[in-house]
Amino acid sequence: MTKKRLLEEAIIKITKQAGLETSGTFHLTSVSRDHGGLFIMEVMGPERKRLCEEVKRAVADFPSDTESGCIVLLPEVVDQIILAARSDPADFLAASSRTVTGKALLDVHRNGDENVPPM
Repeated sequence: MTKKRLLEEAIIKITKQAGLETSGTFHLTSVSRDHGGLFIMEVMGPERKRLCEEVKRAVADFPSDTESGCIVLLPEVVDQIILAARSDPADFLAASSRTVTGKALLDVHRNGDENVPPM
């Protein structure tokens, strides 16, 4: 499978998990001659902003400009998008977003002193 196809499927999976239909809303063009994977992502239609926001939620390095119709995807970002699609949807949350009623979640260590801060 080509990197372009992997990237297309990854974007579709990420956005579908967010409840967004992506059929015909984006097009990828490879602009690199090597296997690095530099792509131009053209995003069309009324769901452009939401599609970009959902991918940004899954991949922190995805470009922040959700208003642009053409987005450059550097090789590192392409790899992160593909990896995010292979991850569990709960992993899409940024670490700073993993909160419960405004408090950060704590790791539980089963040694009798669970989450006890040092004095």
